Amino acid sequence: FAVVLLVGHLALTVLGALALWRIAGGGWLGGVAAGLFVLGYVALWRFLLVPGSPTRLGYRERLTAALVLGPAVVVLGSLSGLWLPALMATSVVILGDALNEGSR
Repeated sequence: FAVVLLVGHLALTVLGALALWRIAGGGWLGGVAAGLFVLGYVALWRFLLVPGSPTRLGYRERLTAALVLGPAVVVLGSLSGLWLPALMATSVVILGDALNEGSR
């Protein structure tokens, strides 16, 4: 189930970056905003959310992070017309994390 979790986080990262790029009007400013979002999300994933990491957050903390980051990406997606894929990616992240936690 860790693969499902990874796919969900990758989808949230791509959708958030695409939404920020669209909101900023494309071009270099949108690229910078999207790049900063991707760097921040990848750092969060690498150091706090990745399965098997010694510094991984507990289940409640990961759920809180998903319940904060997911709706933030959904709001960004709704401003750029990508709300449904963002909502689905948030659901995949929450479900994948719960299934991964339950299979341990």
